[in-house]
Amino acid sequence: MKKPVIGLIGRLEKKDFDSIFIHDEYRIAILNSGGIPVLLLPPYFEELKEKQPFQNDLTFQHKIILKPLLDYCDGFLFTGGSEWFGFDEYIFQYAYKQDKPVLGICLGMQLMANAPYFKDFCSDKTEKIFSGLIHQSTQDYVHKITILDSKLKRILDSESIVVNSRHSSCVLPNDFFQVSAVSKDGVIESIEIPSKHFMVGVQWHPESLFSKDIHSKKIFQAFIEACKEK
Repeated sequence: MKKPVIGLIGRLEKKDFDSIFIHDEYRIAILNSGGIPVLLLPPYFEELKEKQPFQNDLTFQHKIILKPLLDYCDGFLFTGGSEWFGFDEYIFQYAYKQDKPVLGICLGMQLMANAPYFKDFCSDKTEKIFSGLIHQSTQDYVHKITILDSKLKRILDSESIVVNSRHSSCVLPNDFFQVSAVSKDGVIESIEIPSKHFMVGVQWHPESLFSKDIHSKKIFQAFIEACKEK
């Protein structure tokens, strides 16, 4: 069986100059799980600093550029970051319609949860976390999560695990997804879309723990296996 091609979403970083990047941990995790990572870049003709985040602003011409690239991919990894654009929303809508596997990490999970609102002027419906539990830390293991009856539970074969945590916002429940894990303060830590073959989002960063954490390995391996099946 051929190795599946995984589209990784490039992220905009605004510093002294704009850049589009991907943390190397994602690439390594995909390769070591049996996939082939390819970088997907926005099709806008102007610089991204001119674009407003959280808006479905792709034109028909943009979609023509993206379509053969998306057809080539067997699955998509929506990476962490601080903002998403119409580019990200269109790729998720494509994956959802085609039922191609999706793994959403941190911001990627938040994008998945916001899919019902993509036509709104601002589709980011996440909220800031106000909790005594630490959710932003550079430590490898920060807090425990409880895993509910779900695909994630079947993947990890565990009722709770300890995860890292590097986020300040959380998603709110809606009927589009199933909650598959929560932290003790009630923050949603994982979601999935049961009607699809594999659409799983996690709020933590398994790519950063991949080299030493069996649960992180299981998440990526399950994702790649799902991409092979499709």
